[in-house]
Amino acid sequence: MDTERGVLQYMKSVYIQGAQTVVCLCLMTTLVLTVSHAQIAGIPTPIAPMNEPSQEKEPSEESAIAELAAKRAKAETESKAVTTHAASSAPQGGLLEQRALLEQVVRGYDEQIDDHQRLKEAGQRRADTARSSVEWKGFVESPPYSIFFVDQLWDTAFSLRLAVEGLQSQLSLIELRFDRARESLRSADSRVRQASEELESVTDPSQAVRHREQRDLEELRRRAAAVTVAAAEIAKKRVEEELAETHARLTFAERQLEAAEQQVSFGEEDIEKVRKRLSQERQALEGELERTIVEHRAQSQTLQTSVRHEAQLAKQFSAVSFKKNVAEMTRATMAVELKRAQQDNLIVRGDLLRQLLDVVEGERQLWESRFAVARDPDPRRARETYARLAPLFANFRAFRDHLRQQLVATSGRISELDNRLEHASSVEERRQLTSLLQINRQREMVYNRSLQRTDEASRFLERWKSEFKEQRRELPLSARIEDWRQQAWEGVKRGWTFEVFSAEDTIEVEGNKVTGQRSVTLGKIVSALVILVVGYWLCLFLARLLGRLAVTRLGMSAGVANLLRQWSQAFLITVLIVISLVSVKIPLTIFAFLGGAFAIGVGFGAQNLLKNVISGILVLIERPLRVGDLIEVNNVRGRVTTIGLRSSTVRDAKGMETLIPNSSFLEQHLTNWTYPSQHSRFSLRVGAPYASSTQGVIELLTKAAGDHPQILKAPRPQILLEEFGGQARIFSLNYWLEIRLDVDPNEVASDLRFAIEESFTKAGLKVLPAA
Repeated sequence: MDTERGVLQYMKSVYIQGAQTVVCLCLMTTLVLTVSHAQIAGIPTPIAPMNEPSQEKEPSEESAIAELAAKRAKAETESKAVTTHAASSAPQGGLLEQRALLEQVVRGYDEQIDDHQRLKEAGQRRADTARSSVEWKGFVESPPYSIFFVDQLWDTAFSLRLAVEGLQSQLSLIELRFDRARESLRSADSRVRQASEELESVTDPSQAVRHREQRDLEELRRRAAAVTVAAAEIAKKRVEEELAETHARLTFAERQLEAAEQQVSFGEEDIEKVRKRLSQERQALEGELERTIVEHRAQSQTLQTSVRHEAQLAKQFSAVSFKKNVAEMTRATMAVELKRAQQDNLIVRGDLLRQLLDVVEGERQLWESRFAVARDPDPRRARETYARLAPLFANFRAFRDHLRQQLVATSGRISELDNRLEHASSVEERRQLTSLLQINRQREMVYNRSLQRTDEASRFLERWKSEFKEQRRELPLSARIEDWRQQAWEGVKRGWTFEVFSAEDTIEVEGNKVTGQRSVTLGKIVSALVILVVGYWLCLFLARLLGRLAVTRLGMSAGVANLLRQWSQAFLITVLIVISLVSVKIPLTIFAFLGGAFAIGVGFGAQNLLKNVISGILVLIERPLRVGDLIEVNNVRGRVTTIGLRSSTVRDAKGMETLIPNSSFLEQHLTNWTYPSQHSRFSLRVGAPYASSTQGVIELLTKAAGDHPQILKAPRPQILLEEFGGQARIFSLNYWLEIRLDVDPNEVASDLRFAIEESFTKAGLKVLPAA
């Protein structure tokens, strides 16, 4: 019978699908023929846009709620039947899941009914708001309006903005829930189809029963998923309607606020009311703080007594008696824990009261600044006030974040205690946990109170900031330009007075010397640098002038004058540095700020510098060389052109300038060709053939040396026969030259060689190599 029933159901489904296909084809054919006939007859065919809603009239909210209530009643009846069946039989997984799914369906219908009612109410409120906005022509009170009335309107608008943000977040969550529910419904549809196909293919009656139950369960899952999708859809509509209604209320509130802000009154009476209110609140907080301090002292004494009692019990009990008196020790430990928790509560309350006093003081400063700006709406004054109170914004924000974190922690502690209380076994433990739970709930109340007061102050802070920004937006262009100029100038002044670091210095106050700290600001550093730059060029000019006077007036040599110029330049620059620091009141002790390690590094780095400077002084005193001397040091041979404070310059025969440290003149071998006198001897070797006369060769060489104008006549040139070579006799011509800038020894030697060759050629001799 089951097989026949399955075959019949299959044939029935095939027949229904075929009939639906035929009906669709007929409808399409009729539509095509109708449109074609209309086009032939010239009748325009109306085509509804895709985005327009259906022309069918949607059911009213009452009928929809009634239909949902009927479906809910049916689902509740099915749930009770399943519950009764599950209670009368052994618990099975399928029955439990059916009951859970039916309960989910009932809850889904409840949500839909509730959302339909709320949707209707939101629509009604939206219509009322629109009607009130259209009918509103102004306030009942005559202008100017009180500052408190305007603040109340601003609070309303601010709350509505927060409500809009909350509804937008809720809408995003509902859309996410709707997408997940729709995906679950598609998956459930797929499983139902698969279960139906499996049931149609089963031939065994016993398996058919199991597959039919599975298909019914899948259909119930699909039903639950469909109800969830419908609930999410109506919830989305409800939130969208509430969001639109809140937007309308916000627009109406902003319109009223804009109208009220045009004429605001903030006089002495208003600020006096604020001062009186804040003064009373401050007095109340101070009184509560004093009582808290007294309670904390008493609680501390009680806690110490409990701790001493616990310690005495621990000392009195031995190892055997301790086991017998566990209950008494436990009670003592619990009492200490309770006393400590109560003391912690008092500490927290005292700290929060002190913070609330700061909040009240900050709100007072905001009101005073607001009143001052209202009496004198100068953009500069408002900006200075805003900059002065900017740290107060950060303090309020930090305190509010701290309170929220502590609230989360306290809520977690309360949840933990609730869980422990639920599983507590003994009466003592339950009593202890109940007391701890009460203490933590009191702490939560204290945090909530502080957070509520801080939120009120923060809201007023936001109001003050919005007023400041609104005033700046309403400024004319000329005032904005002037304000920007003042901001730029104030920024320059802040940068000029920015403290880079401070240094210890002795300050004279009313005739008494006091050791204190001096600020080293950016302006002082810049001023000192300007003085240094201008003074540096002045020092260079004075040093050069002093060097010229030393040569022209005092008759000093160029080297001494150059060294005097360099030393005077170093001295003047040192004095300039001291004057520049003192003139801008930068203490000389800033060099101690560099630190010992840096000073040691500078000392090692300046070691060679100091060595060369000292060597320059010794060279000046001993004078082993002078400007113009021909010297040879470190394989460098040339004339000294300058003798500096740290190094000297030598120009070689090629015209290359070589910078030589002054320490090399004292540490290395120094050859000064002109140290004792300007006269120096040079030698030239000449080879003469053996066939020549020795005396004739000597005469030729003597004549060649005597004819040269730069060779000194005294001492006289000297010709020596050095050796007998393999092919010629080797003669040595020794002559003296005066070392001057216009005398080149190499050029003189070349002239002598030309002269010797010419004289030997005239005498019929041949010049041979002197190898």
